[in-house]
This record gives sequence, structure tokens and C-alpha cells, in this order.
Amino acid sequence: MMKTTILLVEDDYASSQMLEEMLTMADYDVETADTLDKAVTAMSERRYDAALLDLTLAGASTAVLIERLRKVPERPPLVIFSARTNDDLRRAAERLSAAAVLQKPASMEALLATLARVAHRPS
Repeated sequence: MMKTTILLVEDDYASSQMLEEMLTMADYDVETADTLDKAVTAMSERRYDAALLDLTLAGASTAVLIERLRKVPERPPLVIFSARTNDDLRRAAERLSAAAVLQKPASMEALLATLARVAHRPS
């Protein structure tokens, strides 16, 4: 049985490491992207069961992030995981047709349950 593969898009190294470790312990295959360019390339070249996306990436405004991701054909279901305000998260989620939104900080339990639901994986 193949593992569920998640693309983790996070530019904060410590956060990325912690999330990658936690997701790996939960039996996910995790690939990381720390820039918008790397995320777009990864989503264009490979298939993921879901992408965990921080809206705040160095060198890219949220508007640019949304514009570029909207152009990716067959992108994975997006789980926006960000410290932005609820209004910012809601607007971004609508523009990206995100599958789910979690505001940081969120419990690991909530994050894992959301990813399992979005990636259609039994929790």
C-alpha cells in the first residue's frame, strides 16, 4: 500500500522541520518546498495527495502566491495553514478553492485530522 504524499510549503526552517517530522511519524511521505517557485515546480511535476500551504512565503506576496498557484493544472487539494487573520484566510481559501483552512497555532490533532480528511485517508 502506498503512503499518502504531502507537499509541505513552509519557508520557516524550524516550523518546516517540526511539521515534516510530525507528518512522517504519522506515516505520511513528505516533500518540502520553501519557496513559491519550488512549490509550483513540485506541483507541476508530481502528484500529491494534499499540500499543506503557509500563505506567508519570503519573496512572494499573498496575491502573487494565489495567482501562481491558480495556474497550476491538477494541483493537489490545498490545506492553508497560516497565522493570517480569519478574513485573510477566508479570502485566500476562496480564491484558491482550498479544501481546508487552519489558523496557526492549531493542535497537531486538528492538523492530522484535517489532512486525513482532505487526502481521503482513514484517520
